[in-house]
Amino acid sequence: MTSHLICRIVIALALLLPGLACGYQRLDRVPRTAAWMKKGETVRLARFKNATRKLGIEESFTKALENRIVAASPWTLVSQGSSSRWVLQGTLEKYEVRPLGLSLGTGGVKASAGTASRIEVVVVASVDLLDGQTGAVLVHRRGLTFSNQYRLDQNFASFDNRELLVVESLADDFAESFLTQLLEAVE
Repeated sequence: MTSHLICRIVIALALLLPGLACGYQRLDRVPRTAAWMKKGETVRLARFKNATRKLGIEESFTKALENRIVAASPWTLVSQGSSSRWVLQGTLEKYEVRPLGLSLGTGGVKASAGTASRIEVVVVASVDLLDGQTGAVLVHRRGLTFSNQYRLDQNFASFDNRELLVVESLADDFAESFLTQLLEAVE
């Protein structure tokens, strides 16, 4: 075989092999048949219901989902009192803060021994997509669970501040994940 022939075979294989892939396909090239996928339709985001004991976290989740809808969805977001083609409503079902690690104390000071050194925040939410005209539930996502951890320093004044940052991070993760599941689902 000549090197010229080998070169042609290599080029032919390079061109043919991508077509013989393992069934993967780009999601942006898959036709969408779901009614809620039409570009320009209106959506109203109902306030999140907070069924947890942590006051105010629903604000972070509502705001994160609003931002994600505006940035990365085919919909036009309308205000709370407006009528819309679609309605998203969610419930925060669980908020849990749990210690993951314990401090053994430092040096000669053992007073901090047994205090939490690492914290995990867990949030569980459910979201429904409703037909804004009939009120029928089209999509129900239950038990969406998100968690994040952070190290707790001995400056306890920063605890609430760090926890708030973690909640906002979880809200962003939730909004991105939920909309991706909803909008990229291949039927």
